[in-house]
Amino acid sequence: MRRLAVLITLLALYAVGRADSASETGLSGWSEAVITTVSVDEWVGFLTEHAGWEVRARGPVDAGLRELWRLPEDASGEEVLLGNTGADHGFIRLVALERVSQDWIRADTRPWDTGGHFDLNLRVRGLHELRKAMLAAGWQGDSEPIQFTFGPFEVIEWIAQGPDGVRLAVIERLKPELEGWPNLRVLSRTFNATQTVADMATARDFYEKVLGMQTYLEHRGPSNDAGPNVLGLPHDAAARVVREIRILHPQGVNDGSIEILSFEGATGIAVDDQASPHNIGLSVLRFPVDDLDATMGALEARGAVFDGPPVSLSLAGVGHVSAVALQSPEGARLELFERLR
Repeated sequence: MRRLAVLITLLALYAVGRADSASETGLSGWSEAVITTVSVDEWVGFLTEHAGWEVRARGPVDAGLRELWRLPEDASGEEVLLGNTGADHGFIRLVALERVSQDWIRADTRPWDTGGHFDLNLRVRGLHELRKAMLAAGWQGDSEPIQFTFGPFEVIEWIAQGPDGVRLAVIERLKPELEGWPNLRVLSRTFNATQTVADMATARDFYEKVLGMQTYLEHRGPSNDAGPNVLGLPHDAAARVVREIRILHPQGVNDGSIEILSFEGATGIAVDDQASPHNIGLSVLRFPVDDLDATMGALEARGAVFDGPPVSLSLAGVGHVSAVALQSPEGARLELFERLR
C-alpha cells in the first residue's frame, strides 16, 4: 500500500540548496531557532550525547533581551547556543528565564492545532537507534516512523515531541545514499521550520507579499490511501483530510526556510496568544541581515509591522547585535538581527 503522498517535509528528501545572497528585502534564510526552556541541561544532554551536536557558547541572558521580549525589569536567565558539529548555521539557542511568568506554547497540541511554530526539521543518520534513545528520554511520536518512496528516493520520517513541547521532524535517506551533508553524524543542523496555519491565504500573503519570500515547494491533497501517516491523523481520515503545504524562503531554497501547513477537514485549537517568546517551547526564528535599517525600510514599504524599534543586545556566540521583531498573522515570532562592529 502506498504511504502518504503529502508529508510535512516533502522536498526535504532532496538535496538542500543554500543561498547566502540577500533578496531585494535584505533577507536570506533564518540562522537559528530559539527554544525557551525549563531545562537547559536536558536539551544540552540530548543534543551533545545523542545527536552529534556541540555547545558553541553559554552565558547569562543579556539585559537587552528584556526590552526585545518585553520581560519584567528583574527578569534574568541563561542562554546556550548549540550547533551540529562543523555547521555554520542551523543553530538552536536555548533560553531559560527566571522571575518571568510563563505558559507552554504547544505542550498539549496536535499537528493540526494552529499558531506559533510547529516543528524543526533535521536530517538523521540511524533513525531507529536515535528513536530508542529519544523514547527512553520521554519523547513521544505523533505516529510511528513512516517509510515511503518519493520519485527516486526512499526515506523514513518520524515527528516526535519532547522537552518543552517542542517537536522535531527527523528524516533519514535510505536510497540513494545522501550526499552534500558532510557534518551529519546523527542529527544534522536544522534546515526548515513548520507552522500550522488556519488561513493559508493570509499566511501566504504575509510571507510572499510582505516578506518577499519565494516558493520552494507547493503541494495540496490528502494521502493516497488510508493508513499510518507521519502527521498522526486517524488512519481512516488520512485519505480524506486535505493538507496544503508551502515551503518558502527569500531565495527559494530549502535551508533556513519556513513551511506553512494547513488542514482541511481536521480542526483543533489555536495557540496564537500563547506564542510569546517568553513562553515555553519553540519560540523564535532569527534571521541575520547585513543592514537592519535598510531591511526594515524595505519590509515596512511592503506592509510589515514591527513590534518596536531596534534593540541592542549581546547574543552568546554571536556578539553585539541590533535586533527587531515581528509576528506572522498567527503568532509565529520572527526576529531580524544585524551584527554590530
